[in-house]
Amino acid sequence: MQEQPILPATTREDLLRRAWYIHDAAWFAAVREAYGMEAANRLNQKAVQVVARAESARLGRVTGFQPGDLGELLRLIETGRELYVGQDLMEMKTTQLAPDRYEASVSRCFVAEHIVKAGMATDYKCAVFDRVQGWHQGLRMPLAEGQVPRTTCLIARGEECRREFQLKTEQPP
Repeated sequence: MQEQPILPATTREDLLRRAWYIHDAAWFAAVREAYGMEAANRLNQKAVQVVARAESARLGRVTGFQPGDLGELLRLIETGRELYVGQDLMEMKTTQLAPDRYEASVSRCFVAEHIVKAGMATDYKCAVFDRVQGWHQGLRMPLAEGQVPRTTCLIARGEECRREFQLKTEQPP
């Protein structure tokens, strides 16, 4: 029997990520072609949130994450970004501003690079922060309402991509 080639874990992770992202791009293109850009954007944002809720909940279970501390949440989000997205595809920094508020800054984004190449920079609605919102939901530390703006990609427009997020606070009964 012939031995299978052995791939380092980092190579396997990279191959899996890239397979997922080519699927994601092909799915988006097919929806756009069949139903138009507005539908593709809307469905993409919804799908990204669903996937993010699932991937973050799984990571939370594996790591024993308990909701409550924003600093711990930000560390787990960074771990998830490294695992699910990869450091070479996106550079995102988070800075805690208060016990319930933080800033996220994206300096490099593979999505922005690809939508520019595809000629969609003026029409593609960014779903990166929909993923962040899904992570918050999956880890049971949701964002306050209206925290994820529906906008075209700032980086693709040559602008700075920086957002402040506020955790949802419990309302007294």
